[in-house]
Amino acid sequence: MIYFLTGYVAFEEFILKFLPVSDTLYSYLRFVGEILIYVAFGKRVIHKLHRGIPFVKTAIDLPVIGFYTVVLLSILVNGSPLMGSLYNVRPLARYIVLFYLVVNSSLSERKIETFLRIILGIGIFQLTAGVIQWIGGPAAFDFFLPRESTLNIGGFTKEYRLLEIGREIGSVYGTLGDTVIYGVFMILVFIIYLSRIRRLEYLNLLGAVVLFFFIARSYSRAATFSALLAGGAWYYFHFGWKKTLRLACATALAFGLLLTVVNPFNLEYINPRKARVGLVGNVTGVFSGDYVRIAQKQRLGALIGNVPTVLVNKPILGYGADQNSAIEGLNMSQRSFLLKVLGKEGFKDVYWVAILCFYGVLGLVFFALIFYQLFRAAFNLYKRSVSTSFAGARDVISSRVTQRIANIMLCLVAVTVFLLFFNRTLEFRGYGFYFWLCAGLMFASDRALPTYKPLRITL
Repeated sequence: MIYFLTGYVAFEEFILKFLPVSDTLYSYLRFVGEILIYVAFGKRVIHKLHRGIPFVKTAIDLPVIGFYTVVLLSILVNGSPLMGSLYNVRPLARYIVLFYLVVNSSLSERKIETFLRIILGIGIFQLTAGVIQWIGGPAAFDFFLPRESTLNIGGFTKEYRLLEIGREIGSVYGTLGDTVIYGVFMILVFIIYLSRIRRLEYLNLLGAVVLFFFIARSYSRAATFSALLAGGAWYYFHFGWKKTLRLACATALAFGLLLTVVNPFNLEYINPRKARVGLVGNVTGVFSGDYVRIAQKQRLGALIGNVPTVLVNKPILGYGADQNSAIEGLNMSQRSFLLKVLGKEGFKDVYWVAILCFYGVLGLVFFALIFYQLFRAAFNLYKRSVSTSFAGARDVISSRVTQRIANIMLCLVAVTVFLLFFNRTLEFRGYGFYFWLCAGLMFASDRALPTYKPLRITL
């Protein structure tokens, strides 16, 4: 089941497009993958309870329980509408379930390697599709476009189409149905590819450069900068802080020279959705004064407007889990620092701020603890696997697999924390699924994990 979902999620939009079904049925079919996760998890729970097999303890159990306890308290205290609250929290919750499904599955090192190979294979296919879209023109672009449809459930409207507000001219999106989702998914592929590199040889570097180019081709600036961050994190864990510092200084110097040549501070920002902009101009444009002024009404505005508004008015549990009522509460706050009247569109772009708005400081602390514990667990596992390799133990292959997946999670956590300042990355199917899959694979590879007291229920 997990093998199937690993290969299916990245192609979901593309596969469903060609099914001879109505738009309504097409929309409901997008829930199939999610339902399969819950079914597989339910079967796993029943199997373990019936056989008396203990569940695995992980470092994020308490933060996850704490976070969802705060979610429930926020709903109750703020009187948030139940359907809206469930609709809002569902995209994150579905892959937490996947995480515990993977953790409590018996996975050998060979199976873990197979999962990583599947993701790499998907990445190669996405890269190929990106090449076709890039050079194929409008016909190729239309071929990979997802089907446009609208679904109404419980008073909520969901539109399925490529980027509701448009697409950057010249961008590619593979089969993910969205340029941003394609960009962040390819970061994950980029990290898994880097984890296979043991020596900096020309062919390895060429592969990394090609992957980076197609991440930049998504025209997602957040994804482009995150790819640089991922490369820096991987380099640090392989070569230490001194060499990483030298590389970072050289990169900063080169980028500073590029900014000096382009001189974007005196240029007007050009929206790549309205006019063709080169890859370099797309990245350097964010440093223009014009872009900073625009950002004050968008992501930057959320940081300097929403945050103080929540801290002054609803600091502990926020405005509630329902997005619409939370927006209304923010707009009607007695002491407001908002730079504009908030609307539903783009509210979650700064996801850290969105968590603060919904669940307050308490929810944000538990949410941050999940990432801290993931990073800490990955770091400890990485150190143990490295020492095992150097000790010349018999199970060197096992330690290499563990070291690799731990290194992947170290880079993924660093990148995801950064990305959540720019979009709701973990709610994207093409990223959230694979992030929590890799997190589960990391814990599944750790044979030293403790378990809870076994509980047996005889049916």
